[in-house]
Amino acid sequence: MLEEIQEKLLSDIRCSETLLVVEGKRDREALRRAGLDNIVEISGRQLERVVDIVKSKQSQVTILTDYDKEGVKQYKRLKKLLLSDEIKVDDSFRREFKRAFLVNRVEELNGYFK
Repeated sequence: MLEEIQEKLLSDIRCSETLLVVEGKRDREALRRAGLDNIVEISGRQLERVVDIVKSKQSQVTILTDYDKEGVKQYKRLKKLLLSDEIKVDDSFRREFKRAFLVNRVEELNGYFK
């Protein structure tokens, strides 16, 4: 049952045009193993630069930073910046991802896709 929920979630995001924003390379690679490829890394960039990148690519984004203290901090700040530039932030995938995969860090998804 859980695997079906996971696959549906991944399928839904693959079919959407939503851009995923992650913290770093390992997060991006974990999502690519899951078949997702519309991804932008923060990777030490200023969040304002990430907003510029997102604006040039999509009008809707999901922020998939880790669920630890630093990741939540980045999520809140980036969401505020994106919304101030009238970029739609879809939180549903972020919420469902944590529930479906029971992970606190995006890179932990590697354990599901070898």
